[in-house]
Formats: sequence, C-alpha cells, structure tokens
Amino acid sequence: MFNTKYVMRKGLALAENEEMEMLSSYAREGWILYKFGTLGYKLKKSNPQQLQYSLDYRNNPDKEYFLYFKEAGWSYVCSIGNTIHIFSAPEGTKPIYTDNDTESEKYVGQYEMTKKIAIPSSLCTILLLILTLLSKYGYIPDIYRKIFGILLIASVIITVYTVIPCMSFYSKINKSGIKEDTKNRSRNYKIAYVLLTIMTLLLVSLFLLSKFNFLSIGNAVFYIIFFICILLGIFICLIK
Repeated sequence: MFNTKYVMRKGLALAENEEMEMLSSYAREGWILYKFGTLGYKLKKSNPQQLQYSLDYRNNPDKEYFLYFKEAGWSYVCSIGNTIHIFSAPEGTKPIYTDNDTESEKYVGQYEMTKKIAIPSSLCTILLLILTLLSKYGYIPDIYRKIFGILLIASVIITVYTVIPCMSFYSKINKSGIKEDTKNRSRNYKIAYVLLTIMTLLLVSLFLLSKFNFLSIGNAVFYIIFFICILLGIFICLIK
C-alpha cells in the first residue's frame, strides 16, 4: 500500500482558500501535507488530524519570521522557492491575519513583484503581435514572420502566467482594504479612458473610410487597433 499521495494544485493565486481547505480535508482523512511538488502537493499517510492550513508570502524569511508563526500556534510545513510558505495548526487556532488590512499586506509584495514582469511582458506581446501582423500582410519582409511568431508564443506564455496572478493579487488587495494612492489611480483611469476613446473613434473612422472606399486600409491595422482597445478596456476595469 502506498504511503504517499500526489495532489495537483489549482493555482494558489486564484484559489488559495480552496487549496487550504482541500489540504484540511485530506488531513481529516489521514493524508498530511509534507512537501510541495512541481505542480502540486505531496501528502503522506498518517493518523487523521483536524488541521487547518494557512499560506503566507515572504521573500527570504529569517528565523524571527518562523518564530512569530510558532508562537502564534502555527507550525511550518513547507515552502516554494523560499517565497511561498505554508503553515498548519489544529482547527480552532486563531488565524494569523485577523483583519482585512493585515491580511492584504501579504499580497502587496507579490503584486508588486508580478507587476514588474506582467507589464513589460504585456507590452512585449502587443509589440510582437503588431510586428507579426505587419509581416503577415506584407508591411515587413516575410522572413521575419516566423521569428516574430516564435517570440510571440513565448511572450504570451509569460504574460498569461504573470498577468493572471497579478490581477488576482490586485483584486485581493482592493477587497481587503489596502488600495493604491487614490490620486494616481484616478489619473491613470482618466488617461486610459481618454486613450480608449481616441482608439475607438479612430477604429470607427477608419472602418467608415474604408467601407466607402475613401481610404484603402489593410486588415492588420484594424486588428491592431481593436486589440489595443481590448487591452485598454481590461486595464480600465482593473483600476476602476
């Protein structure tokens, strides 16, 4: 009989509470978390236990960090890359974070870190998409088309794996009460809204000019403008 079990993760950034509850459920069945796997959790067979789990983010934590959790009744279990840490405690133990402000603080660092990658990768994806479309429709020599295509695929993968967690952390911060500077948020919202309005009017104008044969415009131009409008719309929804 196997004494270990491997359980896939759903995604800590998107389903943190569900993941922790899942681990608690397994503990009640006698499967106790002992280590992170590549894309999941490694559990070992033991006596059924009434455990609750809590996840925290801290880059390169020191001994005082773990001592703080221990004194609060939480035992260290495992980590991912010395950044994401899981602790366990008997059910009924007082939560580590007892209010919205302190709970949201743990997401701020992760949000700032993922944002530094998500924004450049998103801009790179837009640029590569534009270059790929221009190459496809003959505005750039076709020899570069495969190069742009390969780079675009890599950029999209990086963007997906950083933008989604970034959006999730941002949402958790706002729901918990810690928000970015109101004045900066308002300014960014206005800038994005003006740009979206301009791009939308430009898209409609070019479509009408092309429709009535006043101007000959390639499909690539419409795709690019439309894609930019979508990204601006998503950005507005995020900062509103």
